[in-house]
Amino acid sequence: MNAKLMKAMFDLEKVDALMHSAEAYLSIDVPPEDREIADRYGYLFYAIWDAIQRVSEDLEQLSGDCLVVDAIYAAEDVRRRRGTLRTEE
Repeated sequence: MNAKLMKAMFDLEKVDALMHSAEAYLSIDVPPEDREIADRYGYLFYAIWDAIQRVSEDLEQLSGDCLVVDAIYAAEDVRRRRGTLRTEE
């Protein structure tokens, strides 16, 4: 698998761990007059997290696609090499 793809997937896992940690702070009690802004920040937090999860899912799909492409290249390489192998009699 592509090293950059693996790094991106690992980095997203780290961001996901940070989001889990940050989520704990969303339940902080706020005065009623600040409730609306606190709710907006909560919505923003989950919108960002959803976007992160979508990117993570896309990278997982891309990872699977890369494995298929790698297999195709490997099969093509074997086919090409088979034509160059000669047996001695």
